[in-house]
Amino acid sequence: MTALARIRAGFKGALLVCAALGAGASVVMAGELPKNEEGLRELVRVRTAEIASRPDDGQLYMDRAEAYFIFGKFDEAVNDATTALSLDDGLDLAYYVRGLALGRMKRIKAGIADLTVYLERHPDKSLALTKRGVRYLWIDDLKNAEKDLARAVEIDPNNAEAYDDLGVVYAKTGRVDKAVKSFLETIRLDNSYAKAYHNLALSYALSGNYGQALKFSEIDVKMSPQSKSALFLKAEILRSLGRLDEALEASDDAEFLPDGNWSENISVK
Repeated sequence: MTALARIRAGFKGALLVCAALGAGASVVMAGELPKNEEGLRELVRVRTAEIASRPDDGQLYMDRAEAYFIFGKFDEAVNDATTALSLDDGLDLAYYVRGLALGRMKRIKAGIADLTVYLERHPDKSLALTKRGVRYLWIDDLKNAEKDLARAVEIDPNNAEAYDDLGVVYAKTGRVDKAVKSFLETIRLDNSYAKAYHNLALSYALSGNYGQALKFSEIDVKMSPQSKSALFLKAEILRSLGRLDEALEASDDAEFLPDGNWSENISVK
């Protein structure tokens, strides 16, 4: 199997990884939550004490649900968001947070349903559309993913995340030139968006432009030196260029790296 064939064979999975996984997390809701771990833990402690004395206040559960989501405690986030909604169905953000948490628990369709309720009430929230679009990507519903992500960038032309995920849709549906443009737009808007460099390198490789593929792959590896997928992609590109010794070295290095972790920004600003 040629290097290009190997890239094509792994293409679908590689793009899904880029849509869903990453290193580290940035998860602040509308600027209202503390921005550091200590502050978030204090918030959980305070809200827990307040819930003990005011168990019918849905907002308290909502605040704690957001903090739990940030800590990756998705079961607790779902439970608190559900309690918040049982007390006050007007707490729209609870549908949003529960929808995200359900998706991260691989209950993706249930998560989409919650995000849909939120979007019915807030149809012009670009990042909420982005999150639902990504979840459609996870279940390979490319038609609805494209619809949400295209609408997200229409509402907010500065939504770098949506451009990246829209590029994934384009690439997965064979529109590689449009994918390249979308990933380049992500980088123009946010040159620290590491996943876009990976996706761009992969798209250039698929189009046979290995020089550009290597250029962006090297940036990808530099930005995410502990990324197994970044090094494996670089190895395949180097093989395509006939640089076999370098390809073997990159592939060997990748074998010792851990798999990526879930990452998501849940801001709805």
